[in-house]
Amino acid sequence: MIQPISSIGSLATLPLQSGAPSAGSGSFSSLLGHALQSVNASVTQAEQQGIGLASGTSPNIASVMTTATKAELAVDMAVQVRNRAISAYDQIMNMQV
Repeated sequence: MIQPISSIGSLATLPLQSGAPSAGSGSFSSLLGHALQSVNASVTQAEQQGIGLASGTSPNIASVMTTATKAELAVDMAVQVRNRAISAYDQIMNMQV
C-alpha cells in the first residue's frame, strides 16, 4: 500500500541565515587570508635574510638556506592549493544541472 507524502513542516521554524559570512569571522576566507599572510611573512623573512647574507651581516648561510627553502615550499603549497581550487571550480562549472 502506498502511503501519502506527509508535510515537512513550516519553513518559518527554521533559523534564517543572514547571508554570506563576513570576512574575519572564522570563515574560510579568514582562514585563507591568514594562510596567505603566513606565506608572505615567510617570503619576506627569506628575502631579509638573503639581503643580510649578501651584505655580510648574516654569517650563517645554513639558516638563510633553510629559511629560503621553507619560503619556497610555502609558495609551492599555495600554488598547489590555488590550482586545486581552480580545478574544482572548473569541474563545478562543467556539471550538467
